Formats: sequence, structure tokens, C-alpha cells
Amino acid sequence: MKADLDYEAWEIHPHVVAGIVPGELAAHPEMKGMQTMYEGQITYLKFWNFWVRAGTPAVEPEDYYFHNYESGSRPVADLLAAMGVPTQWPRTEEEVWKRIATVWSWLGANVRVDNAAYAALTAADRWPSMEEFADYYADHHGLVWAACFSKAHLFAMLLGRVLPRWHVLIASAHHTEGGAPPTASHVYVGVYLTDRWYYLDPTFVYSGALPAFSKRKSVGSFAKVDYQHPFQVIPVRLSPLNKTPHLPA
Repeated sequence: MKADLDYEAWEIHPHVVAGIVPGELAAHPEMKGMQTMYEGQITYLKFWNFWVRAGTPAVEPEDYYFHNYESGSRPVADLLAAMGVPTQWPRTEEEVWKRIATVWSWLGANVRVDNAAYAALTAADRWPSMEEFADYYADHHGLVWAACFSKAHLFAMLLGRVLPRWHVLIASAHHTEGGAPPTASHVYVGVYLTDRWYYLDPTFVYSGALPAFSKRKSVGSFAKVDYQHPFQVIPVRLSPLNKTPHLPA
């Protein structure tokens, strides 16, 4: 993202936003209301060239989420090499999407759902680290994950090692799948390219490959998840993003 942007200039306190008359939003070119599935109308502000929730910053990506994230150990290097994705700076946005699609397909072929094995990887003070995943891969020639957050966490971690960090975030949205209350959360991944954000739900990596760059789109098949309006995001560590963006379909 542009280094000279004044990120804080777009922060508006929720109490101020609450006093804005909804009918007046359309007249403001850099402010609009969006209707969400479970929260009603939320005010969004233009930020760079996408929209962000007013007064809702991103969550600081603490070491709890990205423990040992910068590791350059041999097992980590071998894991990244196994995906077959270059780690140098991508030259085009088509290359960015190609890398995302390659990681998506690799996960579908090399990760299985195994709650017990995944639980053995976790610790009370953190999610599994790059080194822990890499060591597991070296021993088992595959990886494991469990619930939606574990899937989003692994997908975002791997993307953040093969893309510039500001392309990737972990997103949480409300849902009522399976009769859950509208305050329930589903967790997935947001990716940025071609001047907008897309949502990608790694729960569906087993459903097939991502479309080609020319037909790129958001992917998430839960009809009752409000993918487009995450209420919280966690950027990949070292990303400059500090707002919660709108993720169009």
C-alpha cells in the first residue's frame, strides 16, 4: 500500500457515525451505508480505493496468531518449496492470483481434517507456528487442520510467505448456518488485487480449483455467512493494513 497514506485520517468514532442520517450517505462520495445480513446498515468510508467500516480498526496480529512466522528454517523452506510457489516479489496481479490459486489447490490435495492431530499441534499461548506446521509436514508428508479458524490461519500464513503481506488478511463474519445465532462467527481469508478485496473460504478447497485470473471471483458457499461484511479482520504480520474492509462477492 502507499507509504504516504494517512491511515488515521479515515477513523471515525462509532458514536459520531451513529448520528449520520442514512439518507445523507449517498450524497457523500467517500461515505456510504451498506446493508448487512445481521447488523443492519453499517457505515463504510472510502479508504485508498476500497471501502472500510467506519470506526472499526483491524486487530493487531500478535505473536499468538503468527508465532515464528519469519522462520527461515530448513523444514519451513522445504514446506514452501513443496507448494511450488515462487517467494520473490510477484511482477503482475495475474501472478498474484496464480499464486493464491496454487496454494488453494495445494491445500486441497495435502491437508486433511483431523481434529485430534491438529489439537496436538496447538498450544495454550499460540496457534501452530510455521515451524510446527513445517515439522509436521516433514514427518507426515501432509498437513492437518480442524475448524474454520484453523483453515483460515494456515491459508493466510502460507499466502503471506509467497505474497506481499498487504494482500492477505484473516476475516470473521457473522452467520446463522445450522441454526446458529446471528452473533456466531465464521472465519475465512481476504485477498487484495485489481483494486479490490475478494473473500476466499478455505473450507471449500476440496470443491475444486479457483477460476482463472480473467474469471476471478470471491469463493464461499455458505449462503448464511455474511462474507462481504466482516466485523473483524486480522492482517498477516507486518502488513500495513489497519482497517476492516468490505469484501465484495
